[in-house]
Amino acid sequence: MASIRVTEVLAAVGCTSRASENAGAYFDDIAFQQAFHTLDPGDPAVFATQLRSFGAWAPRAQPALARRYATEAPEGAPIAVRSACEVSRALGPRLGLPEAAVLALTEVKERWDGLGAPDRLRGDRLSLAGRILHLAEQAVLAFRGRDRAASLAELRRRAGGHLDPDLVAVFAADPDAVWGVLDQPDLLTAVVSAEPGLPTVVRPEERDHVRRSMSVAVDLKGRYLLGHSAHVAEIAYAAGELTGLSAAERANLRAAALLHDLGRTAVSSSIWDHPGPVGPGDWERIRLHSYWTDRVLRRCPGLTDLAEIAAGHHERLDGSGYHRGVRLHDQSASARAPGPRSSPWSTGCCPDSAPPAGTSVPAGGGRFRMNY
Repeated sequence: MASIRVTEVLAAVGCTSRASENAGAYFDDIAFQQAFHTLDPGDPAVFATQLRSFGAWAPRAQPALARRYATEAPEGAPIAVRSACEVSRALGPRLGLPEAAVLALTEVKERWDGLGAPDRLRGDRLSLAGRILHLAEQAVLAFRGRDRAASLAELRRRAGGHLDPDLVAVFAADPDAVWGVLDQPDLLTAVVSAEPGLPTVVRPEERDHVRRSMSVAVDLKGRYLLGHSAHVAEIAYAAGELTGLSAAERANLRAAALLHDLGRTAVSSSIWDHPGPVGPGDWERIRLHSYWTDRVLRRCPGLTDLAEIAAGHHERLDGSGYHRGVRLHDQSASARAPGPRSSPWSTGCCPDSAPPAGTSVPAGGGRFRMNY
């Protein structure tokens, strides 16, 4: 039960490994992932219908994106998915996951009929946790935009193809038990409350492993971000020492810096990898990434204390930063340290990262033009 639950929560942990490639090929890696998980190549008629709208997030390029996927996926998907599985396998032990959960994470994109990836596993060669994950994912996706009867019909259609038919039969015997959970206003709270036995906790001495693992997954979101969070964390720690923070405050500052870019995962990699200045719409999406960092950390009891510092890495002393626009007197000493911010003007890290010609950098206390 524990392995199944952990697998369900962390099913997408390896997806950032292909974010830049998917964004480069399909314009938006997030939209691509959403569409990919609904495709059903095991049913030719349904698959053909799905391809007619595949790529709708980029209307002008939609027919070309559909053709690209249909042409390249049969050979390319196993290679692409394998990289995500490798990330899941590497991060799983660092997150303290049991081997059964790690194995199931490598089966996220497999199928009962053997048409999945990366290893074309089929039937009982798939772990039970993996098969339950497939059913749970498709139940959630089917429930979007359908009533309960139509959602159940979609799962039955996929039985024996995408999904284990025996598990679908078990689900169909009492579908309201699942649909009722999906009607909960706060699914995260519902999932945590439903944990069997004693709640899982991360001991203080284990928190650093979790934070570093999360930062590794986040830094895979962009072509030029490998090691970014760890580097920012070390700069933050050194800056804290120079400004006289205590050892405990410096440790907290480094921890927050490791997690400062969690919100990047909510923004398409096509924006992070953009080679020049971005437009107003994309800029608004960029400004939201620190907001998402704040929301993620505040929903994790063991990390809530890091939210203010981590999500404040684009604030400025004069109040012109984002996402809250706070001024000097509203920021804690740790939040004001230069380290937790993305390093100013670090070349190649982010779009539009170089300073304008002739611009001088203020020594302190004023306004810094920071990376995204």
